[in-house]
Amino acid sequence: MPPDDVDLEGADTDLGTMGWMDEDLDELQQMACLEDAQDSMSFITALRKASLDDTHSKLPPDALDRLRNPPRELPDMSDPDLILSLKYYFANTTIAAYNLIREATIERHPEDDVYSHYRVKQAVCELSGVVPIVNDMCTNTCLAFTGLYAELDHCPRCGEDRWDTKKSSPHKKVARKTFDTFPVGPQLQALWRHPDQAKKMRWRQEYTNKIIDELKTTNGIPEVYEDVLHGKQYLDACQSGKIKDGDAVLMFSIDGAQLYESKQSDCWIYIWVIFDHVPDVRYKKKYILPGGIIPGPKKPKNLDSFIFPGLHHLRAIQTEGLPIWDGAKKALFQSNPFLFVATADGPGMAFLTGLVGHHGRFACRLYCGLPGRHKPGAPMYYPALRQPEGTDQPDHPDFFIDQLPLPGSFDYERNLKRVIRCSNMAEYELARLETGITKPSIFCGFDTDRIFLVPLCFGSDIMHIAAINTGDLLLPLWRGTFRAETTDDKSTWAWAVLTKATWKAHGSLITDATPFLPGSFDRPPRNPAEKINSGYKAWEWLLYLYGMAPATLYGILPEPYWSHFCRLAWGLRIMQQYHISRSDLIEGHHHLLNFADEFEELYYQRRIDRLHFVRPWLHSITHIAGETVNKGPPICSSQWTMERTIGNLAQEIRLHNSSVYANLSQRAARRCQVNAIKAIIPTIEPSDNASPKGSLDIGQGYLLLQRRERTAHAVRPCEAQVLLRYLSDNNVHVTSAPLVTQWARLRLPNGQVARSAWKENAMSKQPRMARNVKLLIDGKTTVAEVLFYFNMMLHDEEKTFAFVSEFSQPHTDLFENSSQTVFACRYRGDASLKLVEVHTIQSVVAMIPHNFPGIDGVLFYLVERPGLDIIRMSGVEEEGILDEE
Repeated sequence: MPPDDVDLEGADTDLGTMGWMDEDLDELQQMACLEDAQDSMSFITALRKASLDDTHSKLPPDALDRLRNPPRELPDMSDPDLILSLKYYFANTTIAAYNLIREATIERHPEDDVYSHYRVKQAVCELSGVVPIVNDMCTNTCLAFTGLYAELDHCPRCGEDRWDTKKSSPHKKVARKTFDTFPVGPQLQALWRHPDQAKKMRWRQEYTNKIIDELKTTNGIPEVYEDVLHGKQYLDACQSGKIKDGDAVLMFSIDGAQLYESKQSDCWIYIWVIFDHVPDVRYKKKYILPGGIIPGPKKPKNLDSFIFPGLHHLRAIQTEGLPIWDGAKKALFQSNPFLFVATADGPGMAFLTGLVGHHGRFACRLYCGLPGRHKPGAPMYYPALRQPEGTDQPDHPDFFIDQLPLPGSFDYERNLKRVIRCSNMAEYELARLETGITKPSIFCGFDTDRIFLVPLCFGSDIMHIAAINTGDLLLPLWRGTFRAETTDDKSTWAWAVLTKATWKAHGSLITDATPFLPGSFDRPPRNPAEKINSGYKAWEWLLYLYGMAPATLYGILPEPYWSHFCRLAWGLRIMQQYHISRSDLIEGHHHLLNFADEFEELYYQRRIDRLHFVRPWLHSITHIAGETVNKGPPICSSQWTMERTIGNLAQEIRLHNSSVYANLSQRAARRCQVNAIKAIIPTIEPSDNASPKGSLDIGQGYLLLQRRERTAHAVRPCEAQVLLRYLSDNNVHVTSAPLVTQWARLRLPNGQVARSAWKENAMSKQPRMARNVKLLIDGKTTVAEVLFYFNMMLHDEEKTFAFVSEFSQPHTDLFENSSQTVFACRYRGDASLKLVEVHTIQSVVAMIPHNFPGIDGVLFYLVERPGLDIIRMSGVEEEGILDEE
């Protein structure tokens, strides 16, 4: 068991001395004997020597000239026909729809010169400065004809022809298949061109200065982690001069995109996230920069060759410097973008890092060096801390949970040299097993002043750990469907209780809860008993596992398994927040270490036939706190943004299957260009901050929303008593309660909309309930049902109040035994009326009725939107709330 006082500094990272100089890379290239190693080193060398003028750049001359000499004034937008054409184009229409709108407009207004679709596309390209880079690829997606493969006529892996013999001629060769890269440089330049946008782009440097000043009063340790800017690696890079004012700080994120339900991954997409933006807008669709589309339907066998053009462009502008026109200061400055982190899902990360997959002997994606264990004669390894009993040749002694090696503590540089030196496959396979390295990462091609050291430049992927990997292990164990060896009798599995009727009844509890989940919680989880194997989404897993399962499994999952699971739920709830206090971080770290350690005691039990229970994510959660110290809250650099980007790009696809990849590339290119224009000309679209009709801004980010009563009326007698008591407590003495005019809804600073019982009870179609809120009054948190909102004069000042019915305090035993995950209360109706100022309302929550075994009466358990930040991190906003009536 870990000690009670968890030393968080022990979760920090060993940065080591893993820097790569040009001579180091030259030495590695000379060492490389095997063909795959030579190919990898070729890409790395080309990346290290990248230039905008070399043969790999492929930017058209006019695009290159504009990149080096960016426009120093805003475009002339005096042509109303151009503005109208752009607005039609921005409406996300198909070519046919655009032409129909254009023809209808010209028919009604013949004097309007609405641009043709071809002409407006040319205008968009010119205004944005974003031109896709097109490269050829193998028709089987083996590799891209880039870098060392650029001059080949056939794929060296499958032998397929590169060229389309029917379309090619002696004077011009036409590739059978191509892919698009969207250079990040012009997209970054667009973000600074307008004065207002340029001021917003200085947020990072201003906030960084604020953090550094605060650290002077806290012994250099942040009291709270609420962005990557609080991470030690980022702050060290700023203070050492590696990251300067004006340098864009980037995240590279890649993942497979499932365009059709019948296939796992139809293509691959990568994006750039700009950490210079304030977090409230950073993850929204219009601020995410598409980087490239890799067509499927097969997975790429050499991912380096596909991402090389985008990385080459970034490396080139890092070296040469990216000239940017600051529209606010009316001055030109040079930016040297810094690649903060690269992230992907588990399989994708193996491609990026060049490390073994999750079942290798050294499988930690942060390269801590913890060796795995394997069953006799089996090739797969598992990160069990304890030796299995009954084996003649133990892999290695026990590890203690509080003495695990630090991320990056395995000697990457020395181990990589060993792998590179291998002269035959037998030697290579042994080196791969003993080092955990399959090849040098292409990210070694970046100068260490422009990226964190490999492999510490890679992310921890909390999205897949929390939302998918956890459920894929625990649910099959609890259902008794997890794979068991013939020597392991499942009837001895005391935890396998979700079987047959119990599992079916549990699934019904989840779907029965849907009406109580606010719309701001996005997609509610489907019945797991019916849909768990039918594409259960990451977001569904989150709501189910961390919001609903702790309560609904009480009395079903026996002790100690239930309380053990609750420790995981509480730890990961903390780690999925955007705002993590130092004390919460220590507490979350403690819970996760406890869970990982106790999992082996409760489930694995040192049995060699249960070694496969110990999945890689059980090791990964031990590093989450340390990664928070180094890179800020994991949610800020997670795959949630990539997940949402894939979803909304897929929704935009218009054409049939035969053209799906070309269409997807066109949509991504269009988004790059349209987003760039919206940054340059923000007036081309309505303001994001426009208040809806009939609303009332009451300050501090709160907004009263329709509907509103036309006339004031008297409140109920029980409400009058509460109102009079409140006035008396505030030295206002009246003989009768004032009349009130009710408001129906309140928009909160976090974007959620809290409705009221008055509103919801009057709706003909019952919505998903959104009238329960979390209150913070005098440092105390409570939960209440909102009856209605109203304004009232108090000491010559108009204030906005909510009449609420406060729930009871949580059931003590449930709360304490569940590690605070089960907050279950009694509803008290009019017996617990209270008047509160609306600024005490923190968030909209779900209160779900449930009969807890062994506890009399119905309790309502609390479910909060996970982290209250994951939806924001993925760019999702509560839709339809402003127009609801």
